[in-house]
Amino acid sequence: MKFVPPVLFLLFGIALVGLWGLERKLRFARILAAGFCVLALAMFSHFGGIPPEVRQNAVVSGFLYAASMVLIGDGMLQRSGKRFPAWLALLYLTGITGALWYYAYIDRDLIARIYVLNFGMGAILLHAAWRARFLIRGSWTDRALLLLLLLSGLHFFPRTLLTIGSVSMPTTPQQFGQTEFWHMVVLSTSLLGAMGGLCLLGIIVVDIVSKLRQERDLDPLTGVLNRRGLERSIRKLEAVERGLIRVVAACDLDRFKAINDTYGHYAGDAVLSTFAEIIRRNVRKGDIVARTGGEEFVLVLDHISEEEAFAFSERVRRAVETGRFPGVSAMEPVTCSFGLARALPGEPFWTTVRRADKALYQAKRSGRNQTRAEWQAGNHADARA
Repeated sequence: MKFVPPVLFLLFGIALVGLWGLERKLRFARILAAGFCVLALAMFSHFGGIPPEVRQNAVVSGFLYAASMVLIGDGMLQRSGKRFPAWLALLYLTGITGALWYYAYIDRDLIARIYVLNFGMGAILLHAAWRARFLIRGSWTDRALLLLLLLSGLHFFPRTLLTIGSVSMPTTPQQFGQTEFWHMVVLSTSLLGAMGGLCLLGIIVVDIVSKLRQERDLDPLTGVLNRRGLERSIRKLEAVERGLIRVVAACDLDRFKAINDTYGHYAGDAVLSTFAEIIRRNVRKGDIVARTGGEEFVLVLDHISEEEAFAFSERVRRAVETGRFPGVSAMEPVTCSFGLARALPGEPFWTTVRRADKALYQAKRSGRNQTRAEWQAGNHADARA
């Protein structure tokens, strides 16, 4: 029974390595895998009596337990772009190992070692949970991860406090291994480890599926949405937000074919990528940017007035006109044109896009490097034609 938890944690570590092998960009999975493997090693050391001398075993296995908690906490944080501070990890490891050494060789207090190790491991995970508290505002997988961190950290305290006030608490490891408390520790560790490991595996699988779906919806050259991603985003937007002021902008690069013919397709790709980056720097959170083909882009500007939409388009246009594009001579500035249309209640999205395209055509026909909106005088009739 006592070797069930380490074998279980080792299997979880191997499974996490396998998932990392499937998706190398999920680097946090290998940190979690290392954490579970070190935890299994700690239990094999502890339960198997390696090293056999009791005091050495207490210090070595305790260090491995604490290191596994640091790795697991750091792995969970890395998933969300955070890190467990190296200086704090060193402080925890030094403090816990030093206290275990003191109570093993100087004071020789078994109960103190139990408190030091369990409270130390709980504190490490709770500190990781505190650094990850922003996940409460994230997706359901983010909240599940935060809850897992909290429960894992908190459970060390009540189970350890059960030893307080015990009148017949053993003083040797052999006696301690026969107590009800020790059996409860093994059982709780097995159950929590199984649930925690399965939750982590499930979260990582969801992450991989979400990443694959995201990659499917993104244009690989520019990093903005492709047509499929645009349609998915619009469906989500229309499902939760109806009747709001929304402006659709159609834009493209002026004389892009000439850029390809003069400088080559490599330079053309660099121009497209830089153009998309300029747009991304100027849009607001919640706006949608997509490349619908060639040099053509569609933007969906939500919660915005006509005047603000026009000002936004002009700001991007000027940034493109004055920007530097790799592979293109500074003597031949790259320019772009915009066409704007306001979405009408109940109107299909692509109908609005077609009206924005007509406004864009007006900008092209009028000399390029400008913004035209269908609500401007002289454009309204053309846009509806």
